[in-house]
Amino acid sequence: MKTKLIATLIALMAVSQAALSQNVNWKSLRQDQHNLLQLNVGYDYGFTTQLGYARTITMLRPAMVGLDFSIPMGNDLLDDFKVRLGGQIEVLEFNGFSVTVRIASVFRKYQSSLVSVVGFGSDFAIVTGYYAPTWSIGGEFGFDKAITTRFKHSAQMKAKFPDIKDGWYVPTGGHYYYGVQGGKTLGETLDLNLRIGATSAQFHDQNAMIPYYLQLGLGARF
Repeated sequence: MKTKLIATLIALMAVSQAALSQNVNWKSLRQDQHNLLQLNVGYDYGFTTQLGYARTITMLRPAMVGLDFSIPMGNDLLDDFKVRLGGQIEVLEFNGFSVTVRIASVFRKYQSSLVSVVGFGSDFAIVTGYYAPTWSIGGEFGFDKAITTRFKHSAQMKAKFPDIKDGWYVPTGGHYYYGVQGGKTLGETLDLNLRIGATSAQFHDQNAMIPYYLQLGLGARF
């Protein structure tokens, strides 16, 4: 019973704060453009808004580090949120075809009348596709893992389930995501991006009721 309850709460946490990372076209970045602001909206377990900032860095291959913050579209915006800090690097490029690796650390918070949940995790993905200076198209495969999560249950929850315990649980779930993405450059500084795909729970955990995601993003390079 307790295991099923924890799994359900984790799923609820994911519903309220899922988010996706920036879709970068390395070919559209000019040498004098080292910063990227991006606003993303869409559906991924729930309707979310994400704001991110990233900066290119000098390495053997094109790379970028960044931070993004996402919240669900609802009344109590700061009850649930997700913060990711990480980077991505283009590991291979040949005649426009490119392979990029993304990795990020993740902090999540979810709160309801039954439980308050905070957790730390990681997000790893591989993106491959064709990139031109004015457009791009590709596919992605990733894994979002909640490594450790702390549950603090309300009096209402403890009254209904007297044996339930507060504390940290390791590990506490994860999901795979896979899909396609495309982008179109608008003028000298703007990029329009679209991402669509599906999710699958780790091991034999229950999948989301609607296991798909859709995201529209607008990025500004400067």
